[in-house]
Amino acid sequence: MRPATACACSTGWWPTITSAEASGLLRAAGGAIPRIRLAGAAMPAALPIPRPADAEFIAPEWIRLHAEAPRAAFDLAMLGPMRARLAGPGLVWHGGALLDDESVMPVYVRRIVQQEDGAMPAHLAALPVRRETRPGFVFHGWGVRVYGHLLIEMLPKLLLAIRFLSLLDGVRPVLDREMPDWFIAIMRDHFGVDTDEAIWYDSAREQLDLDHAIILPLLGRTGGYHPLTGGLIDHMLSRIARPPAMPMERIFVARGDFANPHAPQRRYANEDEIAAIARDEFGFAVLRPETLPFAEQMGLFAGARAIVGPMGSGLHNAIFAGPDCVTGVIRCHALDQSAIAALRGQRIGLLSEGIHETAPQAYTVEPDRFRRFLAALLQS
Repeated sequence: MRPATACACSTGWWPTITSAEASGLLRAAGGAIPRIRLAGAAMPAALPIPRPADAEFIAPEWIRLHAEAPRAAFDLAMLGPMRARLAGPGLVWHGGALLDDESVMPVYVRRIVQQEDGAMPAHLAALPVRRETRPGFVFHGWGVRVYGHLLIEMLPKLLLAIRFLSLLDGVRPVLDREMPDWFIAIMRDHFGVDTDEAIWYDSAREQLDLDHAIILPLLGRTGGYHPLTGGLIDHMLSRIARPPAMPMERIFVARGDFANPHAPQRRYANEDEIAAIARDEFGFAVLRPETLPFAEQMGLFAGARAIVGPMGSGLHNAIFAGPDCVTGVIRCHALDQSAIAALRGQRIGLLSEGIHETAPQAYTVEPDRFRRFLAALLQS
């Protein structure tokens, strides 16, 4: 990294740490890559066993998945400076080889990339290549148009970069022109990212060759989040979260007519009925998070003691809540929300039963079963 008078990402209120451990080289198909350790190896917190565990609400295999989820300690290390090629949303190549280590690529993305006999990498390789000689750090990844991916993958990487900002002196953030306006506004308004000084590229139309790239690691892996993640989030909350004018201790996450064409469509046709039960019988405030500014969302969810809603981006706001919160997941289809609960020390309940698929990615929830589930969740 070359010295510079200023970085394109302001330190703002963050403390800086001026040392990191050089932890050797990562052996890759494209040659050895410098690896600088930022945090030592640590074990993710165990996934909480869902409660209530009654078979009326949750299939036994979900309990088993939580109890038997593999965990392994891992460290956090940035890669580089190195020559790297960016092609596609968050995919990184070095020496012609795709970096698919779990520290760089989420495991679900690996499955997507491997579909259709590698048609995606072949398509990306046909895009024109542009070279960038300025040093840049890469924190964005797959799903830049999806709020949930920002929360659970990209935001922790950016927080890590800001925590170690002194190591990135003169290194500019790399931004993707596929990022929507709300993403750019969050980066600019809350994290000091200077969009005028950033390195821009368009993942849909070009490949970018970086002569001096720094790749930030994922803080979440198959077994959960590195424990450092919780402290980074708490520090962020103390500085950014806007206290709500009317606190909501119980939040029901509603999606309404909101749909993101870049995310899987998972709609339940009787949401209004389910939301009314939560509101009228259990005192939940019905909230559509996407209608609120980022700092207000953070403030509301940070103060919540119970959060219920369908698996997805809105419910991922529970990452801002504390250990005195319980999360209820309607129609769970992955362990992402459970990993958030483990990181934040929260209780969690999953409603997998009494849900009826009415069309592809459309379903209904049995009202009476939901009512019993919610009562048991709040008592657990």
